[in-house]
Amino acid sequence: MADTATLVLPEWTELASKSGLDPLGMQNSGILLYQALLPGISNVTLRVRYYGLYSWLSWIYAQRVGDTNLKSWQRFVRRAEALYALVAYQRGGETGVAGVQWAQTKLTNKNEEVIAFADDAEPGSPTHYLVQAWGAYGAAYASQLFDAGVYSQAKGHDLPVPSREIGEGLACAFDQELGPLAALLFEVIERGSVTRSELDTLKPITPSGIRIDSAERQLYQDMLFAHGELQRPPDIERRHTLLLILRLAEQLNRTPTSNDVRWALYAGADKSDNALTFEAGELEAQRQRWAIYQLNDLTHVCLEALLKYALDTLGEYPAGLTLARLIGIAVDGLLGTQESATENWAALLKATALPANAWSSAETMNESALSERVMQVARAVTLCKASDAWAALQLLAIVHQRARLARDGVSAAFGSLDQSAFRSLYTEMRFLDQHEQLSFRDFVGQLIEERVIRRHMWIALRKFRFQGDYTFLFETDEGVVRVRAKDGPVFTNPRLSPAITFLDDIKLFSGAGLSALGRALTGTA
Repeated sequence: MADTATLVLPEWTELASKSGLDPLGMQNSGILLYQALLPGISNVTLRVRYYGLYSWLSWIYAQRVGDTNLKSWQRFVRRAEALYALVAYQRGGETGVAGVQWAQTKLTNKNEEVIAFADDAEPGSPTHYLVQAWGAYGAAYASQLFDAGVYSQAKGHDLPVPSREIGEGLACAFDQELGPLAALLFEVIERGSVTRSELDTLKPITPSGIRIDSAERQLYQDMLFAHGELQRPPDIERRHTLLLILRLAEQLNRTPTSNDVRWALYAGADKSDNALTFEAGELEAQRQRWAIYQLNDLTHVCLEALLKYALDTLGEYPAGLTLARLIGIAVDGLLGTQESATENWAALLKATALPANAWSSAETMNESALSERVMQVARAVTLCKASDAWAALQLLAIVHQRARLARDGVSAAFGSLDQSAFRSLYTEMRFLDQHEQLSFRDFVGQLIEERVIRRHMWIALRKFRFQGDYTFLFETDEGVVRVRAKDGPVFTNPRLSPAITFLDDIKLFSGAGLSALGRALTGTA
């Protein structure tokens, strides 16, 4: 039976062999929250000047080409992106530019003065600069250009047009900033070839070429911080998040990392125990929403670590185990790490002190320290031992207490989601609350069986049924379960890294934290 089942079931796809598969179906709830907290930016929109480039491309295309055929627009965009990659590679030192690996090959393998790129920009070309049919525009930027209000829908055709509120001004500012280079840029895109000397001439168009005193730079700032005509609720959410990043940079006296922002907003303090000084109001409320996002992330990391523990425990038995036997062995291992018995989950909560600072480098049992230990087992080749699983339970106990203190915020963030489809901090709190008086052995057994193993099997079945992806980590055969593959805990990636890069692109940071422009935005100039 096992061999037959293996033959008829789909093999793992390339996607399914990677980590980050959301094996418990809990990451989507966090993704929905961070998308609301930082709209108009995504994890693959890597440089803010692309927003100006695309607004200019649609503007100049309407003026000089005017063909509403989507294929014509697609070809124009792809040629522009390929050229942008060539210019960026020629300049050197640019990051976040799509197609630079192709550009490197193109420019280093041939010594010709004229570089032809039209064929490489054709969709489906074997020498493509990017495999995606619509390039970086379709894969990354188009949706965010609409979300940020740079693009709007036109009447009578399907091509995007620069919006009246933001896009038109940004396109004109980009054009004015380029000056005579704008005509050359359009000419080279249309021509589909470029000389090396023209690549040098076009260097000012690259992402790091935004001038500090330019109207273009100011318009990016107005877009990001909703200081122009568009001040919709999502725009205000983005403004508040970006202001939090700037205020943190001011306190740290350096440009923060994504991890800095995540943990500081959660803890309300920096690693040196200096409290964040946000006055009560909109910024503090936004900080608390980011803290709830982090609570949700920590929750699924704990449960994903328990999944890894169950998989590694089962891996010691190549012939497989019944599910009941697996649960029993896993629970025995966990309880065996403790010198004295724990009565129930409620008793563990009572015995677990809340750390004063969740991010303090001086503490060894706070959320930051415990999550670092839990994440050490993320790789498939690293065994999750019973002591590691116990650390996940300790972390979950702290998270549960924090969530109780923020119950209204948790409910506001996740309570309206379809609870049958979206598992979140909200649903897991209910489980923990409802089962806190069970004997600890029964509690841990139910947690691993219901919230981890059976939940994973249900999620994997839905992915197989609706997406065709075979992501089961367990395989079953006549009542016996065996390991098929392994996956470990994964934090979601909440768009903070590109947001920080955007702020750096528009000159809001300096070596000591904030630049004069950044201080002016935060009101501390």
